[in-house]
Amino acid sequence: MMKGSISLLSKQAPALLLCLAAAVLSQSASAADTQLNITGNIKASPCKVNVPTGGVNVDLGQNIMAATLSDAGSATEWKPIAIEIISCPATTSSATMILNGTPDATESAMYSNAGTATGVQIELQNTAGAALGNASTMIQDINAATQSTTFNMQARAYSSKGKATPGTIVGAVQLTFVYQ
Repeated sequence: MMKGSISLLSKQAPALLLCLAAAVLSQSASAADTQLNITGNIKASPCKVNVPTGGVNVDLGQNIMAATLSDAGSATEWKPIAIEIISCPATTSSATMILNGTPDATESAMYSNAGTATGVQIELQNTAGAALGNASTMIQDINAATQSTTFNMQARAYSSKGKATPGTIVGAVQLTFVYQ
């Protein structure tokens, strides 16, 4: 008789061990606390950039005489540029404009001319005379009454070494806006 009960116990032993292991594991799994961390970032809503479709075109002049840029440090007249920011939400207090373009190889604070004229750079400044080269920024407060602001700049053709040759002046500057 003893032999039969041992046989029955040895057949049930794996099942009992499995149940015991499951009970121990379920106790340890439910004993651990877990913290759920939730984060976020609320940003200012975007304003509207009031520019013509296709961007802003700045004509530095179609009849610039090569003699105008023949001396080192010579330049054309400044051409005004105004970029208007409108329809800003009431929660937006300022706007930052970031300028990115290809810097000139010899005058890093100016932009490279991709046109056919040689010995010419494109100079861009704010109206106070500070250079606005590649990666420059301008910050403007948003007028609370009008919910708008204007970034005023100026551009011209410049010849750092003189001896500019006839041809076209072509450049592009990407403007990126961040609102606070």
